[in-house]
Amino acid sequence: MATIPQEIEQSQYISLSTFRRNGAAVATAVWFATDNGRIYLYSALDAGKMKRVRATGKVLVAPCDIKGKVAAGVVPVAGSGVELPAERGSFVHGLLNSKYGWKKHAMEFFMAIPEKLRIRKASQDGFVEIILD
Repeated sequence: MATIPQEIEQSQYISLSTFRRNGAAVATAVWFATDNGRIYLYSALDAGKMKRVRATGKVLVAPCDIKGKVAAGVVPVAGSGVELPAERGSFVHGLLNSKYGWKKHAMEFFMAIPEKLRIRKASQDGFVEIILD
């Protein structure tokens, strides 16, 4: 297990590249937290990134900005992602709450509005643990 590079540890976002079955990479900027040399994140259980983690487990991560732009010269780090059982959700949410605080709570509040208004179907959370190569 590799240690997490300092540039990733200190970043607010990582570009998470997951891979389709045909090998094509799909990058997404995500919030994340770290613990014991592992990276944790969550997303909607039915999101594409969750499906791709389940299918291949192969990921690349790199520090990025809110729009997913990785700085020139930054080399992504390869790793393996696994979907965690729902019981680990409170652990992952705790890590993210510690890192992002009020910003995470505000984001969750605003994301819930369309669900409350029945504009968008409520989705369950999916949790991912990443171990870097």
